[in-house]
Amino acid sequence: MRRLLLGLLLLPMACAEAPPLDAARPAARPRMLARAADIGALVRAAMVCGRSLPVSAQDRAARLETAALALRQEEAGTEGRDAFLRSMEPPAFTSRQGSRDRRAWCSAREAEIARLEAMLAGPEGEALTAEAERLAPPE
Repeated sequence: MRRLLLGLLLLPMACAEAPPLDAARPAARPRMLARAADIGALVRAAMVCGRSLPVSAQDRAARLETAALALRQEEAGTEGRDAFLRSMEPPAFTSRQGSRDRRAWCSAREAEIARLEAMLAGPEGEALTAEAERLAPPE
């Protein structure tokens, strides 16, 4: 009889929905969004600068960005998602600025792009991608 009563008392707790991941780790979502924005900006910089990233690095970066976009959409709607995308855009080099300014801009980011490539290819990139996908809302 006691076991039955204990079971009945514990049943609502067992059936309760688990708290969302971000409730357990409140800083995880903003930190992941910031990292995803930085990574997205560097991936775009690599493209502008004519630097190709390995397919595995591009894949992880795309998965991170997809998760981050879903989070931004959930948190701030379409406008927030679009603002997130705009924040990653490289400068629009005009013909007046010419290739000299582009070369200087690219040169200033070369070391960051190399670190990004190494990070995405290694265990840190794998872990970050997995965390982002866990934090993203279900499709």
